[in-house]
Order: sequence, then C-alpha cells, then structure tokens
Amino acid sequence: MGSEKEFLQKLKELLDIAAVSGNRITTEEVGAFFGDSELSEEQMLLVYDYLLTQKISVVGYMKGQELTEKAEKETAAAYTPEEKEYLEEYRRELSGIRPAEAGERERLFEAAAAGDGLAKSRLTELYLMTVLGIAEQMHTKEVFLGDLVQEGNVSLLLALDLLDGAENAEAFLLDEIRQGMAQMIEEQQEQKRCDRKMEQQVNHLDDTLHQLADEKGRAVTIDELAKYMKMSEEEILDIMKLAGEDLYEKYKKTDDKNPDDTKPEL
Repeated sequence: MGSEKEFLQKLKELLDIAAVSGNRITTEEVGAFFGDSELSEEQMLLVYDYLLTQKISVVGYMKGQELTEKAEKETAAAYTPEEKEYLEEYRRELSGIRPAEAGERERLFEAAAAGDGLAKSRLTELYLMTVLGIAEQMHTKEVFLGDLVQEGNVSLLLALDLLDGAENAEAFLLDEIRQGMAQMIEEQQEQKRCDRKMEQQVNHLDDTLHQLADEKGRAVTIDELAKYMKMSEEEILDIMKLAGEDLYEKYKKTDDKNPDDTKPEL
C-alpha cells in the first residue's frame, strides 16, 4: 500500500461507491477495489470494520452481517405498519430496474451535464434505490417514509438539471438528495413544535378561564382574562381561533351586539 494519504483517499472513494449502492457493498467488491494494494487479511478486516462504523453493510463479512441484521431489525421495528408495507412494495418495484453497466454512470453524467434528457432519465432510475437507502437512514417518526422518499426523488430530479459545472457530479447529486430530505424533516419537526406550543397555550387559556370563573363565582370577560394573563385581547382571540374553539365565534358575535362596548362574558 502507498502512503497513508493515498489509503485514506481510497477509503473515501470506497464509501462513495457503497453510497451509490444504497450503503451496501460485498467483500468481493472491496477485494477488487484494493486488488493492487496488497492488503493483508488483517488489514482487509480493518477495512470492513471501518465501513461498518460508517453505516455501510458489508455483505459476506460475518461480523458485519450480524451487526447489519441487528440494525435493520431495530430500524424495521421503528416503522409503522403502513411504512413497512410501502417499503416492501417500493423495493419490489425498484427490483425491475436494469443495473448499471461498467462505466455507464460516468458516460451518463457527462451527457446529462450537457443537457441530454435520456441520460437524465436513466440516471434517475439508477439512483432511485440510492434515494431509498438515504431515506431509510434519515427516517424519523415525524415524516412518513414514503414522503421522505418522494422528497428525495424530487431533489434528485432538480439536481440532475444543475449538473453543469459541478466538480463531482455524483457527490453533488447525493448531497442535494440529503439536503432536500433534511429540509423536509426540519420543516415537519418545526410544525410539530408549533403544534405542541399551540396546544400548551390553549390548555393554559382553558385552565386560566376556569380558574378565574371559580374565583369570581361567575363568567369572566375577555378583558379580565387578558389582564390576568398579561396578554392582549387580540392574542387571546388568536389562540381561540387557532384552537378552533366555538368560544371565538361566540365572543365575536356577542361583541358585535354590544353598542355600549361592554365586554361580553366568556
């Protein structure tokens, strides 16, 4: 083997190859890749272990298979029944795609960068399984797996139109897919946070409303509620509206019937 720098570069290239195949690679493929490097058996085992630390499944490596099967079982357990059904059906659909021939991807990238529509179409189908693999890696409970895959596929199509000028076409493609999924996950998580915050505000408003009513022995006005909660009446109404409470409509209708500007009771 050459210098440490050369070895590290080859490991990086190997990771890129595995990523294209959905983060899976066989021991035969690893052996062929390092064929001219004269690695010992012990060194090859270290390479396999390194691939495992990078979440790459090494088919044919017993230790790797055991860890991979355990990881896949844990991942599968996190899927909903609908996601498991989707995953099984989608994998079946993708199994009919013709594998890439030697050197085909390089030729396709070059043609796609020049605007060749057929090349983009072929690259799209070749990378659908890769998109699925990335989606499985990035899957969270906030986003349905199928939606994540769809977002990845859209990002794939958009990235194929931006290949011209990309220094490393494949790396650019994979990065765009991950970025698209990451953005979708962040948006969904932010929506969840907003929903939880709104729920907390509604519950707090409801608790306060009942507490004040018990203390006063009567229904309270929105003005009293706003002063007690140190919020404006508009903020109170916004919480009611977001919660879909009938209370909001009741207040608005009652308020419209009060020409003397007397605040209605809640």
